[in-house]
Order: sequence, then C-alpha cells, then structure tokens
Amino acid sequence: MSAWEEYNRNLQGPTRVLFLYKRKMNLCLHCRRRLATCVCSELRPFRTQTRFIILMHPMEYKKEKVGTGRFSHLILENSQIIVGIGFDSDPEYLKVLNDENYQSVVLYPGENTVNLSEASATDLPGKPLQVFVIDGTWACAKKMMKLTTSLHDLPRVSFTTDRISEFKVKHQPIAGCLSTAESLHQVLLELNRMGREATLGQEENLMDVFRKTVEQQLAAAADLERTRYRAKPFIEPHLRKISKKWQKRNVFFT
Repeated sequence: MSAWEEYNRNLQGPTRVLFLYKRKMNLCLHCRRRLATCVCSELRPFRTQTRFIILMHPMEYKKEKVGTGRFSHLILENSQIIVGIGFDSDPEYLKVLNDENYQSVVLYPGENTVNLSEASATDLPGKPLQVFVIDGTWACAKKMMKLTTSLHDLPRVSFTTDRISEFKVKHQPIAGCLSTAESLHQVLLELNRMGREATLGQEENLMDVFRKTVEQQLAAAADLERTRYRAKPFIEPHLRKISKKWQKRNVFFT
C-alpha cells in the first residue's frame, strides 16, 4: 500500500470527505483555486481597524478564475464575504449593517461622495469604518447597488487616482476602473495617509497576490495546448477594441 493510500485510508468522517473532494476536483479548499495555481503560500493576512464587507455577485463567487475578492478577504482578517444580488432581506447583511460599533459607508463612485484622496481624518466619523465593497462586473455592481436600497442612504466614499488597472486579463470600461483588490489597496493607502490606519506596508500583499494571479492567467491564456481555456484567442489589452456601448453606458448607479 502506498503512503497516499495509507493516508487516505486513515482519514475519517468529514475530513475524509473533504480530502476526497479536494483530490477529485484538484481544488484548494482555502483559496478555492486549482492546486496548480493555489496562492495560499503567498497570503500574508493582517488586521485592520476598518472592517470590509465584500458583497459578492454569485457569478463572481462561482465562476471567476482570478477571484480578487476571495483572496482579498483571506488577506484582510477584519473582512467578510456575503454572496447575493439584492441584500435588503439577507440576515447576515442586516446584522453587519446594524452593527453600531462601526460607521458604515459604501465604496462606490458618484456624486456627493467623500473623496478619500482629499479628505482628512475629521471628515469621517470617529467610529471605526465599515466599508461595503461591491464585487462583480461593472454592470453587475450597478444592478446590485440599485437593488440593495439600504445602501442608498449610506455615505459614499471614493478616491481619485490616475493608476491604470493591472488586471490585464479583463477589459476595464474606462480609465480609473480598478479590480476589487486594487480598490481595497488604494483605500488602505488613503486611510493610512489620513491616520485612520497604520498597516505599515502590509497592504502591499494585496497587490503581490493580485499580480501573481494575473501572471498565472496570462500564462494559461498564452499556452497553445490549453485550447479550452477561453472561447476566443487571447488579445493583448492594448490591441483590444473599446466597445462602443461604453461610450453611452453609465456604469454607476446614481
């Protein structure tokens, strides 16, 4: 009997079920990525005073290859993922929304937002912040924001940046649109500047892991032997055509 078979035989109950599922699906049950692209060894979790509530669209949760919201949650110890589209009747969402230990805000562009890039510590309430972050495509995020009416009355926060998204495997509609991980990284930079956080550079792990996952996806897209990886051939971002619909579409819910 091999060592693998001996280890398998000695597992009992739920542990054995998880082991067999992991072996069959070739899946890391922690970061939910294939074992060949597992990023758990790259994760450097740290705690923040700010609590981040990641409202994740079901498609992002089930099908997304990179999953920046998932690994961001694993890095940010004071964070939580809630999956859905409209959250007004979700018990888990309502529990955190009504937590009086935090001042809730929603990270979303639009009019009448507190620009974290220009704000000072006194521009936000003294309580620790609880930032609701919508994780989905821009079209999905707009729908989630529209359907979750309890978010409409929360103060909105945003930031100003000229950084271009490094999410090369995805097309961003306009400059300044960032992935969830990049947005959380920028928020932490701004909160550190304001004196609301003191993460001492630990936030860079968000970008380190993000770049690692993008590199993995670019390598997979360029692999000629993986013809089933995507329906159409991979095109470098600078060669892609900008969809005309984005010239008229409002990607924000106002």
